Amino acid sequence: MKWPWLLLALFFLPSFAWANDLANATASTSTQFVVMGDMPYTDTEYALLEPDGAIAAAIKALNPPVLIHLGDFKKARLSCGDELYKDHYRQIAYLNPHKTVYTPGDNEWTDCDRFNTSVRHNELERLDYLRQLFFHQDEHQLSKDIPGLVRQENFIENARWQINQVVFATLHIVGTNNGRKEILRSDIRHALDAADNRDQFNKKWLQQLFEAAEYAQAVVIALHADIFDFDYSKPACSADNRTDCDGYRIIRDLIKNKAAQFKKPVLVIHGDSPAYCLHQPSPIIPNLWRLNAPGDYKYIDASQVLFDPQNKDTPFTITSLLDQTPAPTVCNYNLLSSSSYSPL
Repeated sequence: MKWPWLLLALFFLPSFAWANDLANATASTSTQFVVMGDMPYTDTEYALLEPDGAIAAAIKALNPPVLIHLGDFKKARLSCGDELYKDHYRQIAYLNPHKTVYTPGDNEWTDCDRFNTSVRHNELERLDYLRQLFFHQDEHQLSKDIPGLVRQENFIENARWQINQVVFATLHIVGTNNGRKEILRSDIRHALDAADNRDQFNKKWLQQLFEAAEYAQAVVIALHADIFDFDYSKPACSADNRTDCDGYRIIRDLIKNKAAQFKKPVLVIHGDSPAYCLHQPSPIIPNLWRLNAPGDYKYIDASQVLFDPQNKDTPFTITSLLDQTPAPTVCNYNLLSSSSYSPL
Protein backbone atom coordinates (compact mmCIF):
# COMPACT_ATOMS: atom_id res chain seq x y z
CA MET A 1 0.00 0.00 0.00
CA LYS A 2 2.91 2.34 -0.55
CA TRP A 3 1.65 3.58 -3.92
CA PRO A 4 -0.95 6.10 -2.62
CA TRP A 5 1.67 7.78 -0.44
CA LEU A 6 4.14 7.85 -3.32
CA LEU A 7 1.59 9.44 -5.63
CA LEU A 8 0.72 12.00 -2.96
CA ALA A 9 4.39 12.88 -2.52
CA LEU A 10 4.85 13.32 -6.27
CA PHE A 11 1.77 15.55 -6.42
CA PHE A 12 3.16 17.92 -3.77
CA LEU A 13 6.77 17.79 -4.97
CA PRO A 14 6.58 21.01 -7.09
CA SER A 15 5.18 22.95 -4.10
CA PHE A 16 7.94 21.63 -1.84
CA ALA A 17 10.55 22.62 -4.43
CA TRP A 18 9.16 26.17 -4.66
CA ALA A 19 9.09 26.53 -0.88
CA ASN A 20 12.67 25.24 -0.62
CA ASP A 21 13.89 27.67 -3.30
CA LEU A 22 12.22 30.60 -1.55
CA ALA A 23 13.59 29.59 1.83
CA ASN A 24 17.12 29.38 0.42
CA ALA A 25 17.00 32.77 -1.34
CA THR A 26 18.87 35.51 0.48
CA ALA A 27 16.38 37.72 2.30
CA SER A 28 18.31 40.90 1.55
CA THR A 29 18.74 40.26 -2.19
CA SER A 30 17.19 42.86 -4.47
CA THR A 31 15.43 41.75 -7.64
CA GLN A 32 15.32 43.60 -10.94
CA PHE A 33 13.51 43.07 -14.23
CA VAL A 34 12.26 45.07 -17.23
CA VAL A 35 8.70 45.67 -18.36
CA MET A 36 7.27 47.15 -21.55
CA GLY A 37 4.11 47.13 -23.64
CA ASP A 38 1.77 49.08 -25.90
CA MET A 39 4.43 49.51 -28.56
CA PRO A 40 5.51 49.80 -31.29
CA TYR A 41 2.62 51.89 -32.58
CA THR A 42 4.70 53.96 -35.03
CA ASP A 43 7.64 53.44 -37.36
CA THR A 44 9.84 55.39 -34.95
CA GLU A 45 8.91 53.11 -32.08
CA TYR A 46 9.45 50.05 -34.27
CA ALA A 47 12.99 51.25 -34.99
CA LEU A 48 13.67 51.71 -31.26
CA LEU A 49 12.96 48.01 -30.74
CA GLU A 50 15.01 46.67 -33.61
CA PRO A 51 18.46 45.23 -32.65
CA ASP A 52 20.23 48.56 -33.34
CA GLY A 53 17.52 50.67 -31.70
CA ALA A 54 17.93 52.61 -28.46
CA ILE A 55 15.45 50.65 -26.33
CA ALA A 56 16.74 47.31 -27.60
CA ALA A 57 20.31 48.39 -26.82
CA ALA A 58 19.34 49.52 -23.31
CA ILE A 59 17.69 46.18 -22.58
CA LYS A 60 20.72 44.31 -23.92
CA ALA A 61 23.09 46.40 -21.77
CA LEU A 62 21.05 45.72 -18.64
CA ASN A 63 20.64 42.00 -19.45
CA PRO A 64 17.69 41.53 -17.07
CA PRO A 65 16.73 38.06 -15.79
CA VAL A 66 13.32 38.62 -17.39
CA LEU A 67 11.62 41.05 -19.76
CA ILE A 68 7.84 41.16 -19.38
CA HIS A 69 5.91 42.27 -22.47
CA LEU A 70 2.37 43.35 -21.57
CA GLY A 71 0.90 42.98 -25.05
CA ASP A 72 -0.30 45.38 -27.74
CA PHE A 73 2.75 44.91 -29.96
CA LYS A 74 0.98 46.88 -32.71
CA LYS A 75 -1.53 49.72 -32.95
CA ALA A 76 -5.14 48.65 -33.27
CA ARG A 77 -5.70 49.93 -36.82
CA LEU A 78 -2.89 47.85 -38.33
CA SER A 79 -3.58 44.56 -40.02
CA CYS A 80 -3.84 41.47 -37.86
CA GLY A 81 -2.27 39.33 -40.57
CA ASP A 82 0.06 36.39 -39.97
CA GLU A 83 3.16 38.04 -41.44
CA LEU A 84 2.92 41.12 -39.23
CA TYR A 85 2.50 38.89 -36.18
CA LYS A 86 5.51 36.79 -37.13
CA ASP A 87 7.62 39.94 -37.53
CA HIS A 88 6.66 41.30 -34.10
CA TYR A 89 7.19 37.91 -32.51
CA ARG A 90 10.71 37.98 -33.97
CA GLN A 91 11.30 41.50 -32.67
CA ILE A 92 10.13 40.63 -29.16
CA ALA A 93 12.26 37.45 -29.17
CA TYR A 94 15.45 39.39 -29.98
CA LEU A 95 15.00 42.01 -27.24
CA ASN A 96 16.03 39.70 -24.40
CA PRO A 97 16.63 36.28 -25.94
CA HIS A 98 15.12 33.30 -24.09
CA LYS A 99 14.29 35.48 -21.05
CA THR A 100 11.02 37.09 -22.12
CA VAL A 101 7.45 36.51 -20.95
CA TYR A 102 4.64 37.82 -23.16
CA THR A 103 0.96 38.16 -22.26
CA PRO A 104 -1.53 39.05 -25.02
CA GLY A 105 -3.06 42.49 -25.48
CA ASP A 106 -6.38 43.44 -27.05
CA ASN A 107 -4.80 44.95 -30.17
CA GLU A 108 -3.61 41.47 -31.09
CA TRP A 109 -7.03 39.81 -31.08
CA THR A 110 -10.16 41.47 -29.61
CA ASP A 111 -9.65 44.57 -31.78
CA CYS A 112 -9.00 42.69 -35.02
CA ASP A 113 -12.69 42.82 -36.04
CA ARG A 114 -12.92 46.63 -36.03
CA PHE A 115 -14.23 48.57 -39.03
CA ASN A 116 -11.10 50.77 -39.09
CA THR A 117 -8.69 47.86 -39.64
CA SER A 118 -7.44 47.23 -43.16
CA VAL A 119 -8.65 43.62 -43.06
CA ARG A 120 -11.19 42.49 -40.47
CA HIS A 121 -10.72 39.16 -38.69
CA ASN A 122 -12.61 36.85 -36.39
CA GLU A 123 -11.14 37.73 -32.99
CA LEU A 124 -11.26 34.18 -31.60
CA GLU A 125 -9.43 32.89 -34.67
CA ARG A 126 -6.71 35.50 -34.10
CA LEU A 127 -6.40 34.42 -30.46
CA ASP A 128 -5.92 30.83 -31.59
CA TYR A 129 -3.16 31.98 -33.96
CA LEU A 130 -1.45 34.02 -31.21
CA ARG A 131 -1.41 30.99 -28.95
CA GLN A 132 0.13 28.87 -31.67
CA LEU A 133 2.79 31.45 -32.62
CA PHE A 134 3.89 32.60 -29.14
CA PHE A 135 3.27 29.56 -26.95
CA HIS A 136 2.64 26.22 -28.65
CA GLN A 137 5.19 26.56 -31.47
CA ASP A 138 7.36 29.32 -29.97
CA GLU A 139 10.16 28.91 -32.51
CA HIS A 140 12.48 31.33 -30.68
CA GLN A 141 11.77 29.79 -27.24
CA LEU A 142 10.98 33.10 -25.57
CA SER A 143 11.19 31.87 -21.95
CA LYS A 144 13.63 28.96 -22.22
CA ASP A 145 16.25 30.42 -19.85
CA ILE A 146 13.89 31.53 -17.07
CA PRO A 147 14.50 28.89 -14.37
CA GLY A 148 11.47 27.10 -13.03
CA LEU A 149 8.91 28.81 -15.27
CA VAL A 150 5.66 26.86 -15.40
CA ARG A 151 2.52 27.40 -17.47
CA GLN A 152 -1.08 26.86 -16.50
CA GLU A 153 -2.52 23.54 -17.60
CA ASN A 154 -4.93 24.00 -20.53
CA PHE A 155 -4.30 27.78 -20.54
CA ILE A 156 -0.79 28.07 -21.89
CA GLU A 157 -0.42 31.87 -21.97
CA ASN A 158 -0.55 32.15 -18.16
CA ALA A 159 2.94 31.70 -16.66
CA ARG A 160 4.51 31.66 -13.19
CA TRP A 161 8.16 31.86 -12.17
CA GLN A 162 10.44 32.99 -9.37
CA ILE A 163 13.45 35.31 -9.11
CA ASN A 164 15.14 35.40 -5.71
CA GLN A 165 12.38 36.03 -3.14
CA VAL A 166 9.83 37.31 -5.67
CA VAL A 167 7.17 35.14 -7.33
CA PHE A 168 5.75 36.35 -10.66
CA ALA A 169 2.68 35.44 -12.68
CA THR A 170 0.94 36.60 -15.84
CA LEU A 171 -2.83 36.69 -16.29
CA HIS A 172 -4.55 36.90 -19.67
CA ILE A 173 -6.78 39.94 -19.15
CA VAL A 174 -7.36 42.35 -22.03
CA GLY A 175 -9.19 45.57 -22.82
CA THR A 176 -12.65 45.92 -24.40
CA ASN A 177 -14.12 45.03 -20.99
CA ASN A 178 -12.02 41.87 -20.91
CA GLY A 179 -13.28 40.83 -24.35
CA ARG A 180 -16.96 41.31 -23.48
CA LYS A 181 -17.83 44.18 -25.82
CA GLU A 182 -17.47 45.05 -29.52
CA ILE A 183 -17.72 41.44 -30.64
CA LEU A 184 -18.24 42.12 -34.33
CA ARG A 185 -17.19 39.04 -36.33
CA SER A 186 -17.09 36.15 -33.85
CA ASP A 187 -20.16 34.33 -32.64
CA ILE A 188 -21.19 36.42 -29.63
CA ARG A 189 -22.16 33.43 -27.52
CA HIS A 190 -18.83 31.71 -28.22
CA ALA A 191 -16.87 34.90 -27.44
CA LEU A 192 -18.67 35.38 -24.12
CA ASP A 193 -18.17 31.72 -23.25
CA ALA A 194 -14.45 32.25 -23.92
CA ALA A 195 -14.47 35.31 -21.65
CA ASP A 196 -16.14 33.31 -18.87
CA ASN A 197 -13.57 30.56 -19.38
CA ARG A 198 -10.65 33.04 -19.13
CA ASP A 199 -12.11 34.42 -15.90
CA GLN A 200 -12.17 30.96 -14.37
CA PHE A 201 -8.61 30.13 -15.43
CA ASN A 202 -7.32 33.51 -14.23
CA LYS A 203 -9.01 33.11 -10.83
CA LYS A 204 -7.53 29.65 -10.41
CA TRP A 205 -4.05 30.84 -11.47
CA LEU A 206 -4.20 33.76 -9.05
CA GLN A 207 -5.15 31.42 -6.21
CA GLN A 208 -2.24 29.12 -7.08
CA LEU A 209 0.14 32.09 -7.32
CA PHE A 210 -0.43 33.12 -3.71
CA GLU A 211 -0.24 29.51 -2.56
CA ALA A 212 3.16 29.19 -4.28
CA ALA A 213 4.26 32.54 -2.80
CA GLU A 214 3.54 31.65 0.83
CA TYR A 215 7.23 31.99 1.75
CA ALA A 216 8.05 34.75 -0.76
CA GLN A 217 8.82 38.35 0.13
CA ALA A 218 6.85 39.84 -2.77
CA VAL A 219 4.46 39.00 -5.60
CA VAL A 220 4.36 40.55 -9.08
CA ILE A 221 1.26 40.14 -11.26
CA ALA A 222 1.50 41.16 -14.94
CA LEU A 223 -1.51 41.57 -17.22
CA HIS A 224 -2.52 43.76 -20.13
CA ALA A 225 -5.74 45.60 -19.23
CA ASP A 226 -6.03 48.62 -16.96
CA ILE A 227 -8.28 46.96 -14.40
CA PHE A 228 -8.16 50.12 -12.25
CA ASP A 229 -9.92 52.28 -14.88
CA PHE A 230 -13.50 51.08 -14.62
CA ASP A 231 -17.16 52.08 -14.29
CA TYR A 232 -18.03 52.01 -10.59
CA SER A 233 -21.74 51.72 -11.40
CA LYS A 234 -21.40 48.37 -13.16
CA PRO A 235 -21.81 45.08 -11.29
CA ALA A 236 -19.44 42.16 -11.65
CA CYS A 237 -20.09 39.99 -14.67
CA SER A 238 -22.15 36.88 -14.04
CA ALA A 239 -24.02 34.11 -15.84
CA ASP A 240 -27.09 36.39 -15.94
CA ASN A 241 -25.21 39.52 -17.00
CA ARG A 242 -22.28 38.92 -19.32
CA THR A 243 -21.98 42.28 -21.11
CA ASP A 244 -23.47 45.19 -19.12
CA CYS A 245 -20.98 44.61 -16.33
CA ASP A 246 -17.47 45.39 -15.10
CA GLY A 247 -15.31 42.73 -16.74
CA TYR A 248 -12.46 43.35 -14.28
CA ARG A 249 -14.26 43.49 -10.95
CA ILE A 250 -13.97 39.78 -10.12
CA ILE A 251 -10.21 39.64 -10.68
CA ARG A 252 -9.59 43.11 -9.17
CA ASP A 253 -11.44 42.19 -5.97
CA LEU A 254 -9.62 38.87 -5.77
CA ILE A 255 -6.23 40.58 -6.15
CA LYS A 256 -7.14 43.04 -3.40
CA ASN A 257 -8.32 40.29 -1.08
CA LYS A 258 -5.24 38.15 -1.67
CA ALA A 259 -2.90 41.13 -1.23
CA ALA A 260 -4.57 42.06 2.06
CA GLN A 261 -4.11 38.49 3.33
CA PHE A 262 -0.53 38.25 2.01
CA LYS A 263 0.50 41.46 3.86
CA LYS A 264 3.80 41.64 1.94
CA PRO A 265 4.41 43.78 -1.18
CA VAL A 266 2.27 43.00 -4.21
CA LEU A 267 2.87 44.80 -7.51
CA VAL A 268 0.28 44.72 -10.31
CA ILE A 269 1.75 45.73 -13.68
CA HIS A 270 -0.44 46.55 -16.66
CA GLY A 271 -0.63 48.60 -19.83
CA ASP A 272 -3.58 49.46 -22.11
CA SER A 273 -4.01 53.09 -20.98
CA PRO A 274 -1.70 56.09 -21.39
CA ALA A 275 -1.17 56.95 -17.71
CA TYR A 276 2.44 56.06 -16.80
CA CYS A 277 2.63 55.88 -13.00
CA LEU A 278 3.50 53.93 -9.87
CA HIS A 279 1.22 54.32 -6.86
CA GLN A 280 -0.81 52.54 -4.19
CA PRO A 281 -4.37 52.19 -5.53
CA SER A 282 -6.05 51.23 -2.24
CA PRO A 283 -5.62 53.28 0.94
CA ILE A 284 -6.69 50.32 3.07
CA ILE A 285 -4.23 47.88 1.43
CA PRO A 286 -0.89 49.71 1.74
CA ASN A 287 1.13 46.70 0.53
CA LEU A 288 -0.63 46.78 -2.87
CA TRP A 289 1.16 48.70 -5.62
CA ARG A 290 0.20 49.37 -9.21
CA LEU A 291 2.46 50.21 -12.17
CA ASN A 292 0.83 51.48 -15.33
CA ALA A 293 3.73 50.77 -17.66
CA PRO A 294 5.11 53.15 -20.29
CA GLY A 295 3.98 53.02 -23.91
CA ASP A 296 0.64 53.77 -25.59
CA TYR A 297 2.04 56.81 -27.47
CA LYS A 298 2.57 58.81 -24.27
CA TYR A 299 5.88 57.72 -22.74
CA ILE A 300 7.91 55.70 -25.19
CA ASP A 301 10.34 53.63 -23.19
CA ALA A 302 10.75 50.45 -21.19
CA SER A 303 11.04 50.46 -17.40
CA GLN A 304 13.44 48.80 -15.02
CA VAL A 305 11.70 47.55 -11.88
CA LEU A 306 13.74 47.03 -8.72
CA PHE A 307 12.36 45.28 -5.66
CA ASP A 308 14.30 46.04 -2.48
CA PRO A 309 13.17 43.91 0.49
CA GLN A 310 14.94 46.29 2.87
CA ASN A 311 12.88 49.29 1.75
CA LYS A 312 9.67 48.97 3.71
CA ASP A 313 8.16 52.29 2.59
CA THR A 314 8.79 52.03 -1.15
CA PRO A 315 9.75 48.43 -1.97
CA PHE A 316 9.39 48.92 -5.74
CA THR A 317 11.47 51.48 -7.65
CA ILE A 318 10.62 52.14 -11.30
CA THR A 319 13.16 53.81 -13.59
CA SER A 320 12.87 54.42 -17.33
CA LEU A 321 15.71 52.85 -19.31
CA LEU A 322 16.50 55.70 -21.70
CA ASP A 323 16.45 58.77 -19.45
CA GLN A 324 16.79 57.08 -16.03
CA THR A 325 13.94 59.03 -14.43
CA PRO A 326 11.54 57.58 -11.85
CA ALA A 327 7.93 56.79 -12.74
CA PRO A 328 5.42 59.53 -11.83
CA THR A 329 3.37 58.95 -8.69
CA VAL A 330 0.26 60.54 -10.21
CA CYS A 331 -1.65 58.68 -12.93
CA ASN A 332 -2.35 61.25 -15.67
CA TYR A 333 -4.54 59.76 -18.39
CA ASN A 334 -4.28 62.84 -20.61
CA LEU A 335 -2.50 61.69 -23.75
CA LEU A 336 -1.43 65.25 -24.57
CA SER A 337 0.01 66.07 -21.16
CA SER A 338 3.52 67.45 -20.79
CA SER A 339 4.86 64.14 -19.43
CA SER A 340 4.97 62.79 -22.97
CA TYR A 341 8.46 61.66 -23.94
CA SER A 342 10.07 60.86 -27.25
CA PRO A 343 13.76 59.87 -27.22
CA LEU A 344 14.12 60.94 -30.83
